[in-house]
Amino acid sequence: MLKLARLFHNADEVVDALRECLKNQDVKGALAIWLDDDSITCVLPEGQRLSGHEEIRAGLERLLAKQALFLEPIACINHSVLGAAIYDSTEAVHLRADQIEAEFFLNITLVLLQDSQGWRLAHLHASHSTDDTFDAPSTPHGLH
Repeated sequence: MLKLARLFHNADEVVDALRECLKNQDVKGALAIWLDDDSITCVLPEGQRLSGHEEIRAGLERLLAKQALFLEPIACINHSVLGAAIYDSTEAVHLRADQIEAEFFLNITLVLLQDSQGWRLAHLHASHSTDDTFDAPSTPHGLH
């Protein structure tokens, strides 16, 4: 029996679902969030640029093989217009659910598009935040 992908009615639901998948080390669930298109892209914190479902699957498997990632948004700004949304956030990353101090921080930009399947992820860019780059997003167009 064919399993239908979850219909996301707004972009915030996709962002929440992504955080949940990372927390549960759910690569299959994370892939279901992406747009069904070969042009999807992802840049992981270590700098690898991934294109298409197969490369993104392999990258997520490597990323989540060792541990779950618990993302806590520190600051997030988003902008949406006509079926497109951009999220720019700084996130504290914890490696355990009970961890209080962040292990490290990430700057994350998400580009989401709306199609017949609802909202889906089209691009993710994550980079480590350092003392020099740690800055809460300040404009709705602040891509890093």
